[in-house]
Amino acid sequence: MLHRSYETWDGLLSLLREMQEVFQKFLSLLCEEERLLFAMDREGVADITEKKEHVLEMMCRYEQHVMSLLQHLAGSENRDSLGAWLKDVRRPQAFKANTIFHELFGLAQKIQAQGKKNEALIRRTQHVVREAVNLIYTGLGTGPVYQGSGALQFSSVPSSVNLHG
Repeated sequence: MLHRSYETWDGLLSLLREMQEVFQKFLSLLCEEERLLFAMDREGVADITEKKEHVLEMMCRYEQHVMSLLQHLAGSENRDSLGAWLKDVRRPQAFKANTIFHELFGLAQKIQAQGKKNEALIRRTQHVVREAVNLIYTGLGTGPVYQGSGALQFSSVPSSVNLHG
């Protein structure tokens, strides 16, 4: 991808369609990440993270390439308002490109929403791990432990120093 030279309107449309595929792939990775987060599959999440980083790099390259091509097609007088220029161009390809941009915007919103869901799951997982570690510390004697009888017992804390009185 991104190895061809896109100098025409048809090239822009091809590039935008490829960009849609990359955005859709990223959304699929986020959905898979959600499933792995629910399963607490650490290795799977690490693998997905690598894939997401690769796809994010591709997304950035596509964005730069699309902007460069739009600037080339629009000319120097329209560089400040490419979105408005694209809406005003009276070509069928411009209409199609504008439609794809709206679809990309919708995909970006879905990506953002899925990312927020995954972020909440990650925060939840961090909380569970933090509480598990606190429970372990409590069990090791750094805090009180309730016995089966309901009595509160304070365990001694292991130490390398022995105090003699």
